[in-house]
Amino acid sequence: MQDAFRTPTGSGKDVMQRLQRFSRWVEKRPLALSLLAIVIATGVTVLMANAAGLHAVRGVLDRFDPIWLLPLLLARVISYAGYTAAHHATIRPGRHKAPRLRTAFKTVAFGAAATSLAGGFSIDHRAMRGAGATSRQATVRVLNLGALELATLALAGWASALALLGAPHVQLVVTVPWVVGVPVGCVLALSGSARLSARSLARKGRIGRALARVLEAGDLMREQLRHPLRCGAAWSGMVAYWAGEILSLWAALRLFGQHPAVAAVILAYATGHVLTPRSLPLSGVGVTEVLLPLALASTGIALAAAVPAVFAYRIALLALSIPPALIAHKDVMRLIAPKPRPGVT
Repeated sequence: MQDAFRTPTGSGKDVMQRLQRFSRWVEKRPLALSLLAIVIATGVTVLMANAAGLHAVRGVLDRFDPIWLLPLLLARVISYAGYTAAHHATIRPGRHKAPRLRTAFKTVAFGAAATSLAGGFSIDHRAMRGAGATSRQATVRVLNLGALELATLALAGWASALALLGAPHVQLVVTVPWVVGVPVGCVLALSGSARLSARSLARKGRIGRALARVLEAGDLMREQLRHPLRCGAAWSGMVAYWAGEILSLWAALRLFGQHPAVAAVILAYATGHVLTPRSLPLSGVGVTEVLLPLALASTGIALAAAVPAVFAYRIALLALSIPPALIAHKDVMRLIAPKPRPGVT
């Protein structure tokens, strides 16, 4: 292991190379990473439970109703199916055909099971490279997938915030930023992208190339918006994914005797997932267990109930992700392994 990470020291590039090597080394041990994620989720949940009041949390645990476990797990299956469909329709190497649906499912499961320190989007990028895409094509497609995620969730969060604006149990600090921020952000993004050229930015160094990739991903998003029927698999898959995720959180709250309004759960979920779990290391474990209970509390749900509900929601995610991730491990490792490439990248 030490030999694998032995590189010259002293520069930022060397540090990044060592981190990348370490990340790829631990990815070869997905079960260990998944178990580590469970330990982290449990530890953070205990700390949050202590902040909420252990006595209050015990009272919530006494209301545990196992009948809601089945809807919770079924909702997780819906979210997997939806994301696999969106992933299959979006992640493709250039103009080539999309990867096989089975391949899409394997990369989605592997990225969701807390099996990467670099995050699920890193798995997607390397999988595209393994399928024949250039670095530019892979980056643009992965950014487009992330934009598709955010656009779909932002619309749901905005509509829920609008419906809950002025509700006595929902804090204005949650609703107002959504009601104002989403339309203003859309206008700024559209006006800014119209004045910038991806081709000219790509010639202005590393930052310019990064901005150029963002603009190209935005162009793909506009194409998806102009042709919703032709891109129906991507949109419908992402809607199913978020619907399954939010339904699973709602079922987790019902598991502990809570009866939240659907709009409140959507708004809290969108607020607590400003960064999507797939974009974060280990599927965002440790971050979600803090942000999501606080977001739920801001919509009127007791923190003592939100903490165990979020833990159940996360454990259900990991429990369903780990088995397919372990089965797909060898295939995914072959797909994302670095390959020598002649020509331009």
